[in-house]
Amino acid sequence: MDLGLRHKSVLVTGGSRGIGRAIARAFCREEASVIICGRSAKHLIEAAKEIGEVRAQVCDVRRAGEIRRFLRRLDRLDVLINNAGGMQHFGRFEDTSAESWLSAFELNVVSAAEMTRHALPLLRRSRGCIVNICSEVAKQPFETGPDYCAAKAALLNLSKYLANELAPHGVRVNAVCPGPVVTDSWWEESGWSAARLREISKAAAKRVALGRVGHPEDVAGLTVFLASTQASWVTGAAFSVDGGAIKSIF
Repeated sequence: MDLGLRHKSVLVTGGSRGIGRAIARAFCREEASVIICGRSAKHLIEAAKEIGEVRAQVCDVRRAGEIRRFLRRLDRLDVLINNAGGMQHFGRFEDTSAESWLSAFELNVVSAAEMTRHALPLLRRSRGCIVNICSEVAKQPFETGPDYCAAKAALLNLSKYLANELAPHGVRVNAVCPGPVVTDSWWEESGWSAARLREISKAAAKRVALGRVGHPEDVAGLTVFLASTQASWVTGAAFSVDGGAIKSIF
């Protein structure tokens, strides 16, 4: 199937690791012109070496000034993948603070809003599209990280809002909601021991209908499809890629 992505300009935020790297790799296979950004020069270099034909640039998407400087280097943008984000705090509600809530929203919502706002002139010109990488917790929160769960729900709501506002400009906006996907962040950000992480992974697999946790590549395929010409009549939708973890219809 020809997805019509050859030579399209694609930006993947948080593209140096995990789901973001898998998405960038999948677009490269479609011969798109891929740009990745992230906070770590080391991880970006590693990703560029592994993927191959990709441009990499350090950019902290929590900082509007860095976003503006980064986007000034682009003369075209067809696809924006707002993937940067993550769970920073792993406690229950009483373990959170005002600072943790602000940090969660800054990383998972405000960053996507600012990147989108500054990229809109390019996206309107190309009649491009946006895919926001949310999470299953946007629809069904789990037992920890209420600040993260609420932030992802806000990103899902923003996706629907933007789809309605930008439709007259020919810009499509969709959301992808991954279930439990094993990425580097499970090991590096939680601070849990390897034994504890294995326990959590097993518990996550038990609540998934297909009986396993996901891999970044499981999310990448749908993301690429939503950016393609094959999905030209799809906007304002939220797609679960969770192996059946969410039990409700919607």
